[in-house]
Order: sequence, then C-alpha cells, then structure tokens
Amino acid sequence: MTLATRPATIADIPRMHEIETSAGELFEGWGLIALDDMAVVAVTDHIAAIEVQLSFIAEVDGRAAGFVMGEMYGPDAYLHELDVDAAYQRRGAGALLVRAFVEAARAKGAAAVYLSTFRDPPWNAPFYARMGFREIARSEYLPWMTAIETEQAAFLDISKRVFMRTGT
Repeated sequence: MTLATRPATIADIPRMHEIETSAGELFEGWGLIALDDMAVVAVTDHIAAIEVQLSFIAEVDGRAAGFVMGEMYGPDAYLHELDVDAAYQRRGAGALLVRAFVEAARAKGAAAVYLSTFRDPPWNAPFYARMGFREIARSEYLPWMTAIETEQAAFLDISKRVFMRTGT
C-alpha cells in the first residue's frame, strides 16, 4: 500500500464530497448527528481552502482516500474538516492529513491550530489528543470559535463537542 498526500484541487471536490459522506456513516448509531440532515462542506468553502493552500488529499495507491481542509483566522489556523473514506480508514491517512495541515498552517505563520470535534468517539477527540492536540476551556475560546459553535448548534449537540488546539 502506498500512502501519500498532495494539495487538493478544484477537480477533487466531487470526490471530497463522496469521502465526507462515506466517513459520516461512521457516526451511525452514536446519536451525535442526523446523517440525513447533514450537508457536505460547501463547494465555496473547499475552493477557499484550496486557494489558501490549506486543503490536502490523502491517496492510497493513487486513489483519493481522504481529505483535510481549513482556513486561517488571524494568526491561527482552523482545521475545519478531516474525513477518510470508510474503505480506507485505520491505515494512517487521517494522521498523515493532520500532519500535512499543521505543517502548512505553520508555514503560513500560524501560532496555533484549532479544531472542533466530538468529545467521545475514538476517532475524534481521542485521536486528536494522540496527535498532540489538547482540549481548551470555554474561557479560552476566541471570538471566531464562539461564532463557529453558534453555527454548529443549529444541527449538532454542542455539549458533546470540544475545541482543541496544538501549538504555542
């Protein structure tokens, strides 16, 4: 098996949507999200991440198997989405993508990389903790984090979510 990352392109967006839908199936039975009500990341958000060079594809044997994307918020980066197709999970693609994102964010001068995720499933907060992210207290939230949380509250139970960060 050959595993590699590369920058995402606009041509990748349809496959990224497929990957996100496949990865979402992992939440079935956890009671955390209503899959039928969830929308994939907007094309415009993907394009914005691609344009700022914060969107990457993981390929397994040349096939797009996962992606990560995000944006900058002032001096910090936000890892908006990480998904690995169910057929390719547990092969290291997610960790490779997180490392690619953090490296790219640091190259852009990010003081820290933040993300928002579910607290309990092992492929969410515990996975990121193993990668060096730590949970941050609500008192540490930056204004843009509060805005993200408000958006998420429209379709997620935010009491089951956590913001995490890595970096200085």
